[in-house]
Amino acid sequence: MIDFEREFNEFITNGNNSDPVTSIHSLFPSLNDEEIKVYLQLDFMANKYNLMPIKAFLMTYSSYKQRNKNMNFFNMVSFRKTLESYSLAEHLKGVKIASQNTRSEEK
Repeated sequence: MIDFEREFNEFITNGNNSDPVTSIHSLFPSLNDEEIKVYLQLDFMANKYNLMPIKAFLMTYSSYKQRNKNMNFFNMVSFRKTLESYSLAEHLKGVKIASQNTRSEEK
């Protein structure tokens, strides 16, 4: 399972993300638990028996799944709430910086 709070905190503190919407979208998993199990089993067999066509299929499959995430109602609500949290964090960061600048100018 994904540790969402840790991922979000790393996202907030990481300053080199230029597009917050894309970065938040990447936080959400693209595979469900069953798909992960099947994917890992296929990956194991492909590595064990050196099956290049299966490896190529898995790479293509994972790239398509990452680009076309299933954003059902639950994920859309979570995405919206995460974006709101990020916006609030950015706003509070700006308020904190502005208040620090005001205090330093008063001294």
